Amino acid sequence: MKALIVVGMLVLVGCSSLDVGPTYNIEPPTVHRATIAFIGDVQTTGFPETWRENNDSLRRPLLRGLAMDDPDAVVLLGDMVWAGSSISYWRYFDTVMFPLRKRNIPMFPLLGNHEYIGVEELMLNRVRQRFPHMTEEPYVRVIDSVAIVFLNTNFQEIGLEATKRQLAWFRSEIPCLDDSAAIKAIIVCGHHPPFTNSSLVDDDPILKRYYASTFLRAGKTLIWFSGHCHSYEHFSAYGKHWITSGGGGGPRQSLRIGDKRRHRDLYTGPSIRPLNYCLVERNGTELIVTVRALDPLAKRMETMDYFTISNSRFVPIAPTVEP
Repeated sequence: MKALIVVGMLVLVGCSSLDVGPTYNIEPPTVHRATIAFIGDVQTTGFPETWRENNDSLRRPLLRGLAMDDPDAVVLLGDMVWAGSSISYWRYFDTVMFPLRKRNIPMFPLLGNHEYIGVEELMLNRVRQRFPHMTEEPYVRVIDSVAIVFLNTNFQEIGLEATKRQLAWFRSEIPCLDDSAAIKAIIVCGHHPPFTNSSLVDDDPILKRYYASTFLRAGKTLIWFSGHCHSYEHFSAYGKHWITSGGGGGPRQSLRIGDKRRHRDLYTGPSIRPLNYCLVERNGTELIVTVRALDPLAKRMETMDYFTISNSRFVPIAPTVEP
């Protein structure tokens, strides 16, 4: 099986690095009370994974539904494609993302583990063709007084020095954003989840040990968005919220529920959940979160969850406690 995957990847990468994919709008909108969408793991099921669920027939109506909801910006939480250096997978991405691109909706991606499948240099070329600002470094975008912090949580792929550099940046950047009068709320995004009940992937130990305390101590940090777990989850502790929004179309993962769960999920849905994305709107210092899910039979969007998060200056005594 391993040899098959290696041979297949060589075919996918091909002999040419030429990529004439479209360039996406990456300019932050300047609107008041912006609605920002968060969606992860829109990749198709890869050819070596013939035994896994394939959602190609549902991904298009999901993304059409997202376009019809007309957000002011879209955050892509990683795993945009199954193999990052493959032209064919990126062409598929461009096809299914067309309804959003047609509306010229700004998009801000981060890298997931699937982006790193194949040749890294080719992957970065494919990503930059579409999102010219992208590197492997973390970055911040401010939309309607909400600072969105984008992390590269592929620690093994970026190496120890880049991991240390990002952590130092994060520990410096979060307090600066927290002290800024221009910032009303902070949202942190990374592909891998600090906390998850997934039966397939685990809590990320580096994020839990080195990042969570900085996130918890800041007053304006309200949400940590992740993908990687192909589902929807909502955890909370000390007024902070960890949301998994990985329902963009990758093969869905079952969640540990009941006595088998690792963390208390505020959403009491089934183990396997429908394809979904999250919409976040700022109202003063509050964030209004609407979770939209695709009805697989009617192929239309429905509201799956809804809640409001208030800004709080409470600093926990034990900031490493899990939700």
